[in-house]
Amino acid sequence: MKDLCIVIQRFFPKYYQKSLLKKPNLSKPLIDYLSTPLISQNTLIEEIEFLVLDFETTGLNASKEKIISIGYTVIKNLHLLASSSRHLLVNPKQLLKEENVSIHQLTDDNLQQGVSLQNAMDELFSVMRNRVVVVHFDKIEKNFINHACHHLYQINRLPMIMLDTLQIEARKMSRFQGYIQGDNLRLFTLRNKYNLPRYKAHNAMQDAIATAELFLAQVDYMGEVKSIKLHQV
Repeated sequence: MKDLCIVIQRFFPKYYQKSLLKKPNLSKPLIDYLSTPLISQNTLIEEIEFLVLDFETTGLNASKEKIISIGYTVIKNLHLLASSSRHLLVNPKQLLKEENVSIHQLTDDNLQQGVSLQNAMDELFSVMRNRVVVVHFDKIEKNFINHACHHLYQINRLPMIMLDTLQIEARKMSRFQGYIQGDNLRLFTLRNKYNLPRYKAHNAMQDAIATAELFLAQVDYMGEVKSIKLHQV
């Protein structure tokens, strides 16, 4: 059944979105999101708005761990809109582990002031609408989004188009050098490769901005930007 769902979502996205709209108790932002067609793969990337996204979580397993902050920024006309950047704290409804505090520099007191997961996802649906999502290492954001949708709305896979700067670079490197070392694909390593300035990691908004800058550098490297379509990225 899971494989059938994946096939329907991939090859019949409009039908899949329409079927999800029949589910009960969907929030208004989710209804609006599902009512908007996904961006066509034949769209020129200079015509696309990109939502660059980063999650900070208590761990890597989406079924056991929690989202504790969301950072995002927007790219329009292949320019980063700094004023669109936002950092959202999410209340995990549980105490943090010591390593969570040391890595993310967030405390239980900080997160008690955060929004609920449902409110965080509603904001995310609103800003994802009619945009292509960009992340670095998509298994984190994709898995946590899908788990949240399952938990809140019994939706196993949210229809979305997500680009991964890690995978973009991996494909490029495989063409030129074959074997790829995982450390060479870390966000800060790739930023250094493209001569981008150092940044403070493990802050969701700063990581989103860092990913956006990397994505724009990768696109610029591709050349002939005005003729590049989404499916070519």
